[in-house]
Amino acid sequence: MKKIFHIARNELHTLFYSPIAWILMILFVVLTSADYIGVTDFYLMGFEKGGLYLRAMKDLTTQLTANPPGGYLFKVIKNLYIFFPLITMGLISRETSSGTIKLLYSSPIRVREIVLGKYVAVLCFTFCLLALVVFTYVGVAISLENPDYGQMLASLLGLFLVLATYAAIGLFISALTSYQIVAAIITLGLFALFSNVGDLWQEIEAARNITYYLNIGEKSFNFIRGLMNLRDLFYFIILIATFLCFTTIRIKAATESVSVGKKTMRYLLVVTIAFVVGYITSRPQLNVYVDATRDQIYTITPPTQSMLAKLSDGELEIIGFSNLFQMSRWRFLSSQQNSIVSNVWEPYIRFKPDIKVKFQSYYDLDTNSYHYKLNPDKTIDEIAEKEAKTFRTDIEHYLTPDQVNQLVDVKEEEFRSFFLLKYKDKTTIVRTFDDQEFWPSENEIAAAINQLIDTAPKVVFLSDEIERSPFLKRTRDYSTLTSSRGFRYSLINQGYDFDTLSLKQRDIPDGIAALAIADPRTPISASNLEKISKYIDQGGNLFIASEPDRKEVTKPLFDKLGLSLRDGLLIQPNDYFSSHCAFAVLTDTAKDLSPQFAQFITDETKYRGDSVFRVAMEGASAIEYQEKDGFQVEPLLYTDSTLSWNRLAPISEDSLQLEVERLPSDERGSFVTALGMKRVVNGKEQRIVVTSDADFLTRTQSAGTGYPYRYNFEFGFWSFSRFSYGAFPANTLRPQTDDKFRVTVNSIPKQKVIYYWIIPALIALIASIILIRRKRK
Repeated sequence: MKKIFHIARNELHTLFYSPIAWILMILFVVLTSADYIGVTDFYLMGFEKGGLYLRAMKDLTTQLTANPPGGYLFKVIKNLYIFFPLITMGLISRETSSGTIKLLYSSPIRVREIVLGKYVAVLCFTFCLLALVVFTYVGVAISLENPDYGQMLASLLGLFLVLATYAAIGLFISALTSYQIVAAIITLGLFALFSNVGDLWQEIEAARNITYYLNIGEKSFNFIRGLMNLRDLFYFIILIATFLCFTTIRIKAATESVSVGKKTMRYLLVVTIAFVVGYITSRPQLNVYVDATRDQIYTITPPTQSMLAKLSDGELEIIGFSNLFQMSRWRFLSSQQNSIVSNVWEPYIRFKPDIKVKFQSYYDLDTNSYHYKLNPDKTIDEIAEKEAKTFRTDIEHYLTPDQVNQLVDVKEEEFRSFFLLKYKDKTTIVRTFDDQEFWPSENEIAAAINQLIDTAPKVVFLSDEIERSPFLKRTRDYSTLTSSRGFRYSLINQGYDFDTLSLKQRDIPDGIAALAIADPRTPISASNLEKISKYIDQGGNLFIASEPDRKEVTKPLFDKLGLSLRDGLLIQPNDYFSSHCAFAVLTDTAKDLSPQFAQFITDETKYRGDSVFRVAMEGASAIEYQEKDGFQVEPLLYTDSTLSWNRLAPISEDSLQLEVERLPSDERGSFVTALGMKRVVNGKEQRIVVTSDADFLTRTQSAGTGYPYRYNFEFGFWSFSRFSYGAFPANTLRPQTDDKFRVTVNSIPKQKVIYYWIIPALIALIASIILIRRKRK
C-alpha cells in the first residue's frame, strides 16, 4: 500500500508542478460557473415574474442541477470530455516515451501497484474538480430557501463515478501508446463511444441490451438526478475494474515474452467476468434503489405501491403496440425500447421485479384513412409493405390486422400506439397521448393497475330521449370529458368505463357507478321513469344535466328529488361572452370534491392568483331545492348577485349577443346552478349531482381559455369522480416542499464576480505560489 501511495504522490507532484493542471482547473471552474449562472439566472427571472412561471419551480434543486437538458451538471459532464483526456494522456505514455518506465519495471514494484498508484493520483485530481463543482453547490444552497441536500450529495456521487470511470479509461489508453496526443484523441473518442453506445445497434436484438447497458450517460443520469441503485453502481465498479485490469495486462505484457493468443485470452477472461457480473447485478430482482431526493420525486406514491403489491400472485406482462401508419411510430422504434422501459416502466419494476415488458408492431387502418385514397386499388397489406419500405424495415416484423386483433381490438383504440397490461385473466389499456409529454404518467398507469385489482367504475348514459353521448364527437356531446383516447385527462384514461343504455330495451344494470341523464330532449316515458325511480330508491348514484327550455322534460325527475328549475334565464353581461353566459362560482364544498381537486385549487391560486373559481354556464336557470327523503343537499355552483340576475321576461336570441340591461322585473340575488345530494342507503352513501346547464361540459365550453378563466372541465371531471368514492382517478399526490429563491436577480452580477473572477484568481494565486516555490527549489 505504501508503494501505491508513493507512486500516487510522485504523479501528483508531476501533475501540480506543471501549469497544465492549473490552467485546466481554471478553465473548468469558469465553464462550470457559466453553466450554473446561466440556469440560475433563468429560473430566478421566472420566479420573480411569478404566476404560471412558478409551475417550473417545483423541486428547484433538481431543476437547477440535474433536470435535463437545463440542469448544469449535464453540461459539466460534457466539459469533462475536453479536460480529462488532457490529464490522463501522459500517465503511462509519458513514462514510455521518456524511458522511465524501464526503471519502474526493474524496481521492486508490482505492475498492479504502478497502475493503482497512478489511478489514485488521477482520483485525487478528480476530487479537486469535484471541489470546484462544490463551489456551485454552495451557490445553490445559498440561493434556495429549501435546498435538497440529499439530491445534491447523490449527484456529487454520480459525478465522481463518471470521473472515476473516465480516469480508468484514460489510464488504459495512455498505456497503449507512447504518444500523448494520440492517447488524448483515442481517449476522447472512447468517452464519446461510451456516452453514445446506447444508440448504436439498437435494431439488432442480440446487441440491443448490451449496448444500452454500456451507455455511461444513462447510468450517470440516474445518480445525478438523485436516484441511486445497485445496478448502476456495479456498472461503474465493473467498468473501472475492467479498464484497470486491461491496463495491468497491457503493462505486464511488455515485461513478459508471451504469445498474442495468451494476451488475448487474458483480455477475454476479464471481459467474460465483467459481463457475467454485469448480467447478474442487472437483474431486477437483485436491484436496490435509494431515492435521495427530499420529496421522493422519483418514487411512485405509496397508494400506487400498494396497488402493485396486490399483484403479487403472478407476472404482470406489458406489451407496447405501435402502428406502422401512426406518426408516433418513431417513438417505439427498437432503438427507443430500452429507454421506454427505463423511463416509463422502471419505477414500477422497482416494486414488482417480475414485470415483463415487450413490444409489438402492427399495421391496420380505418376504412376512411387517406392512405386508401393515395393508393387506389391497393390492399392494406400492399399499402403497409410500401410504408415499411420507407422505414427500411421488413413487413414480416409487423402483425397483420387479423393477427393483432386476436390480441387486442385496435379499432377500439383508434389504431393508436398503446400498452396492453395483462395480469392473469385480466387486461387493461394504458394509452399514449396527443400532448408534448406523450407517455403516460403515474396517474394513468396507476388507474390501469387499479383496474387489474378492482372493477372499473362504469357510468351509463341514457340514450332514449336523444341525451348527450359519452362517445360522439359532436359539439353537444361529452366525449372530451369521458372517452377521448388521446386526451390524457379524459375519464376513460383515468380508469373509468362508459356505456349507453336504452331503457326501452333493458333495465338499469346492477353494479354501475352512476346513471347519467344529460339533457333529455323528449318526454321520458312512464315505464322509463319507473325504472329510474326504482334505481334512485335503491341508492343508485345519478348525474342529471338539464336545460331551461326543457325543464318540463326533467320535471318528473326533479320532483322525485325535491328539486325544481326556477322560471327565467340567468343573465350576466360580459365583454367576451354573450349575455346568457353566467359565470357560476365554486362553493367550498365543490372545491373539496376530492383531495386532488383541492390541491389543484391551491395551485391555481398560487399560479393564476385566482380566488374566485368560475364555471361558464351558457343558458342556465336557477335550481331551487328542499331536502327530501333523507337527502342532504349541498350547493356546488352559485352566481354572483352583483354581476348576474334572473331574467323573467322573454328575450330573443339576437339580443343575447348585445349587452342586456337589467329590467325592474328581473330577479336579483345569488342563484344555485349546480348541487350535490347525498344520503345513506343500505349502508352506502348515495351521491347525486344536478346541474341546470348541460352545455358546460361540451368540448367548446369546457376549454379553460379566454378571460375570465373558466374551470368547466375540472369541475365536471371531479364531479364524476365522486361516483368512485375516491378509488378513481388514482390519488398520486405527494408531499411537496414549497421551493423558493432567497436571492433576487440582482444577486447574479455579484455571483458572476465571485465565480468568474475571484475563484479563478484564487486558483491562479495558489498555482503561482506552488510553481514559483518549485522553481526556486
